[in-house]
Amino acid sequence: MNTLKQIVDFVGIPQGSLASARYQYSEPWTMGLNNVNLLVTRGARPASMRNIIQMLQNLTPVTLEAEIVGSLSGEEPFEPKIRVNASGGITWFTTIEFSLLGVPNAPAYSHDVSNSGGDFTPTQLGPGRWYLSIVRSGISNSGFVSLRKQLGTINVSARPQPTPTPTPTPTPPVVINVSIEFGIGGLENRVLRITGSGFTPGEQVELQITTRVDSDNPSTGSPQTTTADNFGLIDFKQGVFCIVGRRTTFQVLAIDLFSSERSNVAGASC
Repeated sequence: MNTLKQIVDFVGIPQGSLASARYQYSEPWTMGLNNVNLLVTRGARPASMRNIIQMLQNLTPVTLEAEIVGSLSGEEPFEPKIRVNASGGITWFTTIEFSLLGVPNAPAYSHDVSNSGGDFTPTQLGPGRWYLSIVRSGISNSGFVSLRKQLGTINVSARPQPTPTPTPTPTPPVVINVSIEFGIGGLENRVLRITGSGFTPGEQVELQITTRVDSDNPSTGSPQTTTADNFGLIDFKQGVFCIVGRRTTFQVLAIDLFSSERSNVAGASC
């Protein structure tokens, strides 16, 4: 290596390696001149050809040692930790590459890391099976070098969705209906029928019945008691007397004696 052309050829990028050196659209000889220029301007003063030759001959090899540190699986967002060793020679770049396996047309990602080495967490990975590799290019005492190392795969699972809190089933309201039916005997003999729902199954229900004739003061007799069936329903009947020519009104309030739930006030007249 005695001439400028020999130096350019030495540090130039061989045909077929342009993509590895990130010079996809340049001529290797032109790139060789650029690389020589980098060597010439490394110091405060331009280096002489002799010094450049000596510098190239004294370069140490470009090496690539790296590994995934820590777990190879986890939940999103997963942060991989990559340990990269420093390299000799003149290193242009060191890049960690990520690609999603098994997904058609899935994009690939790359992240440049320091050429001086160290532990790096270059990105966060989403769900899927990720393939990791690392690439390093530079110039050693043997010329242009491009190295690639397979780091392995990392499996990332989706973050579990929180279990939705079940919506409590609303307790049906305690509701009653009151009607007056004809009884046996004269027109005055009637039957007060009280039906309802929403009561505690099998528990007792208190019925408070208030009677008013026309505008007289209302009277409330002793509370009546009935039992809800297995479905929380009641069907209570009681004979009452309706005065002919006057309006008699019955109002009923039901109380669930187990839950203390009170019903609406329902009424009927005859």
